[in-house]
Amino acid sequence: MRLNAKKAVIVFCFCLILGGVLWFQRSVSANILSERDTVNDLKRQGMVLEAAVAQKRALLKLYRASLDKLTEYSLEFPGDNVASFSTIERILARNMMKIYRVNPIKSTDSDRRAVSVSCGGDYFDLLRALSDIRSSKMAMRLFSLTVKGQEEKLVDVEIFVETIMAGEWN
Repeated sequence: MRLNAKKAVIVFCFCLILGGVLWFQRSVSANILSERDTVNDLKRQGMVLEAAVAQKRALLKLYRASLDKLTEYSLEFPGDNVASFSTIERILARNMMKIYRVNPIKSTDSDRRAVSVSCGGDYFDLLRALSDIRSSKMAMRLFSLTVKGQEEKLVDVEIFVETIMAGEWN
């Protein structure tokens, strides 16, 4: 009987050790699966972030290209209202337009200054003046133009022009 008790103790110890090994293997396996899920989540996040970085790089490239194009134009901003008025008057006078009045008006935006110009002259001189305003180095926006025919090729014109003063834009 002693032999059977020894065998029973040995079998019990063996079962106990086997159970401990199986429990240890299960806990390690659970940790490995948990870590594998974490790694997969991090890989997914990495791919999302890489896509976001690629998109940002593309936007940055586009921004730099746009900035390079803008520097080609080298726009000037007038220092005061007199500079903007005189530039507009000079363009109109150079194109043989008779200036009736030049008045500052309320702008469509608080960061901008606007001027109303009433003038008259030949229709084709007006077209050349508008072309010169467009190609002027001074930053300005023609936001309203009213042309009324008088006689054969003569017109009366009301022009509203906006500009941004130097140092006043964001």
